[in-house]
Amino acid sequence: MEHSIYWHCFRKIPGIGQTRLRSLMSAFSSGEAAWIADADMLLSTGMSRDTMDAIVAGRRTIDPEREQDALDESGIRILLWTDDDFPTLLREAPFPVSLLYVRGTFDEWNRPMVAIVGSRQHTAYGRQSAERIAEDLSQAGIVVVSGLAYGIDSVAHGAALRASGITIAVLGDGLDDASIHPKDHLPLATRIMESGALISEYPPGTPAGRGTFPARNRIIAALSLGVVVVEAAEKSGSLITALHALECGRDVFAVPGSIFSPASTGTHRLIRDGAKLVRGVGDILEELPLQESGNLQLKGAESSPKPIPDNLSIEEQKLLSILSHEAMQVDEIIKSSHLGTSEAGSALTMLELKGLVKNIGGMNYIRV
Repeated sequence: MEHSIYWHCFRKIPGIGQTRLRSLMSAFSSGEAAWIADADMLLSTGMSRDTMDAIVAGRRTIDPEREQDALDESGIRILLWTDDDFPTLLREAPFPVSLLYVRGTFDEWNRPMVAIVGSRQHTAYGRQSAERIAEDLSQAGIVVVSGLAYGIDSVAHGAALRASGITIAVLGDGLDDASIHPKDHLPLATRIMESGALISEYPPGTPAGRGTFPARNRIIAALSLGVVVVEAAEKSGSLITALHALECGRDVFAVPGSIFSPASTGTHRLIRDGAKLVRGVGDILEELPLQESGNLQLKGAESSPKPIPDNLSIEEQKLLSILSHEAMQVDEIIKSSHLGTSEAGSALTMLELKGLVKNIGGMNYIRV
């Protein structure tokens, strides 16, 4: 049985958070030594009598061997801040993360990572922006980090996977199937684990709650070299993640939007206050300390559409000449092309099959 299981058992006791756990780790030679320590030894670490009583009571009901079996069955492993493979950036964070739960295949915790966060109620433009940035970061060898939430988070995870990249989901709940939130993102979580990982500071069985998300956001910020905010309302939780990034000394990036869009109010405020404006992945990569990562390819600040092939129909050529990276609604496409509804629809379908245009939702199309 691994000695880390005892620290996990402490985490299951109410009142034993990351700070108290760090104190125990510093005071005892091993997790087992702390677990069997008597009341006087526990009190000598500076904890209150109430906390000591909670530990003594917890040891009567928590069986380390049973806990180890449960973690093994769920495929969850433990990383301690003293382990060699614990993420260096997280170890150096200005707040203690003494124990991390990991589920998945990823174990290269010092690979360069960038977080993408944003609104749960994103626009078509926000989806397009997050997809492009996540895809380009993945193709440049960057691990994409986000929080598995609705909206921009899930868009970023999905785009990284489609680009054959690696993505990490930081959760504000336990990593067991029953605790993963939101429930309908369990299939996405399963896909993430095939090449990446789910991570959390909370033991299995912990439900998501209002108090667990701030801790999740701190880890997202600390784990990453920089945080990219794609759409955020004035009081968005993504802005809190950006503030945590600044506290950790990380770069903050923001994607600009329409001055008329409430979804971009927060990102515009970030840019006004000093966040770097992002036009494309090049604006992100050029700010990051990636000199030692020779496999990274710096892309241009803006991506250009594919050139128009020679073997397209007249209708297809006409539509491609109208479309760009800016989303265009199908009614506007029909009006601008002077094509009939059926002709335009048929041409758009063919262009999608040829990988030259993409429907990004709501019958909005872009060139790719």
